[in-house]
Amino acid sequence: MDYFSSLNASQLDPDVPTLFELLSAKQLEGLIAPSVRYILAFYAQRHPRYLLRIVNRYDELYALLMGLVEYYNLKTWNASFTEKFYGLKRTQILTNPALRTRQAVPDLVEAEKRLSKKKIWGSLFFLIVVPYVKEKLDARYERLKGRYLARDINEERAEIKRTGTAQQIAVFEFDYWLLKLYPIVTMGCTTATLAFHMLFLFSVTRAYSIDDFLLNIQFSRMTRYDYQMEAQRDSRNAANVAHTMKSISEYPIAERVMLLLTTKAGANALRSAALNGLSYVLPTSIFALKFLEWWYASDFARQLNQKRRGDLEDNLPVPDKVKGADKLAESVAKWKEDTSKCPLCSKELVNPTVIESGYVFCYTCIYRHLEDGEEETGGRCPVTGQKLLGCRWQDDMWQVTGLRRLMV
Repeated sequence: MDYFSSLNASQLDPDVPTLFELLSAKQLEGLIAPSVRYILAFYAQRHPRYLLRIVNRYDELYALLMGLVEYYNLKTWNASFTEKFYGLKRTQILTNPALRTRQAVPDLVEAEKRLSKKKIWGSLFFLIVVPYVKEKLDARYERLKGRYLARDINEERAEIKRTGTAQQIAVFEFDYWLLKLYPIVTMGCTTATLAFHMLFLFSVTRAYSIDDFLLNIQFSRMTRYDYQMEAQRDSRNAANVAHTMKSISEYPIAERVMLLLTTKAGANALRSAALNGLSYVLPTSIFALKFLEWWYASDFARQLNQKRRGDLEDNLPVPDKVKGADKLAESVAKWKEDTSKCPLCSKELVNPTVIESGYVFCYTCIYRHLEDGEEETGGRCPVTGQKLLGCRWQDDMWQVTGLRRLMV
């Protein structure tokens, strides 16, 4: 399932992938977590008893599971899951004399280029821990940014220092400096990443990103050596599974299951079978994800949906007149006349912000209204009463997200 691109591999340097291949792998890596989160959230609405706890702890569970997957791929292929999908791998940077021996002993060079344990764990840190921490900091910064948009953080800081406990002061100081410095740090990291991309594009450096520079590694394409190693591993695993199954074939089914679960040979056989299954399931799921991404972005899907919707709309019966429709129409017409005013403060809109129900408010009005709501009755549109998905009750207060400010 490698080399899913239109590039002609025979005309490319096997040791230097293009920037666009690396960017594609990185983009695909960023699509997996939101896609899985969306699927879980969708089914959690139907089966909250079983899935709600998983959704609430999604970041931690995803980091744990992907940590296991990425560790296996790094140890086996010297590549992350998405990098393996694109036929890329991470290698150590060798000296020039070692590179000159490539034609004579290519397998020896490939063996020397494999990552050490230290660099495998370093790669795992940048693949799992750093994105997890960044996700948490991004969410916390957005909450703080919305909370202190209409408040004076310096006054609240002085009040906390006078009356707060040591723990409250420490937490507030962390939030204070996060709000002040996080945009600067983020901009610096983004600028450095862009600089590395440009330098890599013009072959000035072998490091594609800050992570590679710190770990002193580079990216290469997978070679015959890597696939030979995979074939040897598959042969050994198949032989071990066959030997284990043959040794327990004379026992009843119940005892076979117990032997598989309790013995070392059985555990190795199950692990080999699971890894062999994942080697097909995971690439297939990635292919399905890329297909769905293309499908929903294509004109063909949009035209097909419009055609289906048009056929349904043509067959819709004419509805009966609703009781009180005249009064409703009068109310809607009156609201349309006052669209320049906030439904909460009845004044001209200041920093207009739209919420999920489609109504527009002043940003400070709607944020304070949602943040100060009660646990039982809060988190709803003040006009329609519709429950807002972007509002969650956490730590005895409403966490408000999903507000979209409008540019007028």
